[in-house]
Amino acid sequence: MTIGERVKRARKHAGLNQRELAKAIGITQPSLSELERGESRSSAYLVQIASVCGVDASWLATGSGEMLTFGARSPGGPDELEFHNTEIVEGGSPLSSDDVELPCFREVEFSAGDGRTQVVENGGHTMRFPLAKLAARSVSPENAACATATGTSMMPTIADGSPIAIDKGTRHIIDGKIYALDHGGMLRIKRLYKLPLGRVRLVSDNSEEYPEEIHSLMGPDAPKIIGRVFWWEVFD
Repeated sequence: MTIGERVKRARKHAGLNQRELAKAIGITQPSLSELERGESRSSAYLVQIASVCGVDASWLATGSGEMLTFGARSPGGPDELEFHNTEIVEGGSPLSSDDVELPCFREVEFSAGDGRTQVVENGGHTMRFPLAKLAARSVSPENAACATATGTSMMPTIADGSPIAIDKGTRHIIDGKIYALDHGGMLRIKRLYKLPLGRVRLVSDNSEEYPEEIHSLMGPDAPKIIGRVFWWEVFD
């Protein structure tokens, strides 16, 4: 069964016509029709379609599992991450219907050549990521991006060189969760904790070598939250 066929089945399960479902997820009826006919490979609205139709998002994206298990969570609960060996694929092979190509964040030097850096998205570099992982975490593909963690500040949780996935749609601080930051042109991965007066604690899991920091979220030198880290590779 193709993605388009699963979308059509989910829509009929919800008792909606194409116009009603399209309106609910914010696209046009012809766009939804193209998706159902297999003429469009857009994956940006699969999470919303699954939510509106009350079906399992992983099933909708990949066809695996059962259709009517939407909302089911792992025993760890909704705030627990599932760890997997990486399924990111780089290269020129054709993109499968079960994957999405995500832009990457990286540090680049300003053209002035004075050693200053900035964190930019993409620059032509992408990583492939399974749609099922995005659907399982309710992350819309258009809000997802990848990066590579550098350094040992988040050891042993996140290793140096580990690929990470970021939800750019979650920039509000949830105490203790891990976020990607643009801090003075550096890409930093830290646990964040809110403090009064617009301040934030930046905490490293390797606290012996990297003591916690307190910064204001205001002003030109403030760390900028790129998004919440919802997946990273665990090396064996």
